[in-house]
Amino acid sequence: MRDTYVTDAALQDHPAADIDSVVADPDDIVETFERNAASESRLETHVLRLVPPFDGDVRAEPFLEDGPKRYPPDRTPEPIHLTPGTFVENEDGPHPGETHLSVPTLEDARSAVEEGDGSADDATVETHHERFLDEWASEVRASLTDRVRIVFDPPTGNEVWTDARYESR
Repeated sequence: MRDTYVTDAALQDHPAADIDSVVADPDDIVETFERNAASESRLETHVLRLVPPFDGDVRAEPFLEDGPKRYPPDRTPEPIHLTPGTFVENEDGPHPGETHLSVPTLEDARSAVEEGDGSADDATVETHHERFLDEWASEVRASLTDRVRIVFDPPTGNEVWTDARYESR
């Protein structure tokens, strides 16, 4: 079931308004967060992409956005890019697409080890980091939302909210 939050009747006819639900693999969401955290390029952003036709259930597929989104002018509608945070509850406020769950870093693990017993050798830090990543991934999966916000016209903020469903590929 979708809710359309646009005031202009013509915008309600945007093809994104025909999406009944977005289907995503929880592993893809976790991996997209991890890839963004590991990326050293400010131009690369890992997203989950919805590809037309936008009708019924649409699968969100991992995609590497390399710089600004560019599609040929004759490609309408354009694919829609969703951040992995779109699928996760935000306990820090009402900002869809943002989340309080940040990917744990090696530095986080090193600090935790040093605060604990103080011996922060590489093997111990790596073991803690893997445990932190597993716990974080479980939290992400437990925080997946039932509804997602699809912004189909970022400059104006025009959007639709639709159901989300999670299936492994």
